[in-house]
Amino acid sequence: MESIAPRVVAGIKPYFDGLLRSDPETGAPFLYDDELGDRASCCTTAAAAVFYAWEGRRSAALGSGASEPSLAIARALAEEVRRRQLPGGGFGQPFYVKKGEPDVVDIAEVGATADSLYHLHRVAGSEAARESLIRSADYLLTQVSPRNPAVILKRPGEDFDVLNGDMYAAHTFARAYELTGRPDYLDKAKLILAHLADRFGRHEAGWWPYIENWDGSVVMGNSVAYQATIIELAHSSLPLLDEAQRERWNAVAEDAMATMLAAMKEPPSDATEAPWWARDWSQSGEITLACWRSSDPDTKRIGMSRLAGLADRLAEEGIAAFKPAIANDVPDRSPVTTTFRKAAGFAGMIANLALASEV
Repeated sequence: MESIAPRVVAGIKPYFDGLLRSDPETGAPFLYDDELGDRASCCTTAAAAVFYAWEGRRSAALGSGASEPSLAIARALAEEVRRRQLPGGGFGQPFYVKKGEPDVVDIAEVGATADSLYHLHRVAGSEAARESLIRSADYLLTQVSPRNPAVILKRPGEDFDVLNGDMYAAHTFARAYELTGRPDYLDKAKLILAHLADRFGRHEAGWWPYIENWDGSVVMGNSVAYQATIIELAHSSLPLLDEAQRERWNAVAEDAMATMLAAMKEPPSDATEAPWWARDWSQSGEITLACWRSSDPDTKRIGMSRLAGLADRLAEEGIAAFKPAIANDVPDRSPVTTTFRKAAGFAGMIANLALASEV
């Protein structure tokens, strides 16, 4: 990771610094997403915060700067996340929302924030991050489907099983368990992984569909990007499983990864990437992480190559390397994603991987 760190810091930190703003009432810092035209989402704010924490610690370790200024920004941004967290513990998701309507509450915003909050507490001493992570896990406990205790509803009021959403929840429960030791978090994470292992390949060998109905029928089909999400987010739960469950999961994940890699030899299609918004595989951090976390050396090299390639593009093109390839052409909705969201996701991914290597 250190081999690409200088390019990442040089390309990302000035961009983030330029988007820092002060709240007019409290003076507290926040990040502004210019394409969204509003404050950055809680998820992307947490990703930027953990980047600042990693960057500050790295600078101090190299003797090139003091850690405290960046750590202070990291802690302040963690406070911003906690302050904007919804009363129930979820996070608003401001992307692809109809203008004039409130942000959507989505499980992906919770799960994608969990690693950043976990490491912000661990390395920056942020109590706000710890509290926010626990509150988000408690929120997910309120979203357990009455039809299946291993299914966590992706959005309030929905009535089907989004399988990658279940893994976002398991990941959050695992991280919250590490901070609290609460057995209900551990039990739920184990139950979800058993459910996902059961559902793998039920409709088509080697695949999880994106969405299933309760009768097992498919609502939305295969997705390389979201299959990668399921594979890579299991990393936090695996150390908590007993040996038999871990061996079963690893066998499933190996099969799922082989299917993904075979599918990626051709461009995305309805058969391999049913969600239209996920058809830019080149910028999918989930695919990169799934490869990077693999125990297979060749697959791991693919992940490292993807990380290095994007770092190279950042050095050559600047922040334009993260400009979304899939445009939102619906005028009455907010963007489906933004340059800042992509950049923050990449920066948070690098930081979390580097910080995880210290544990």
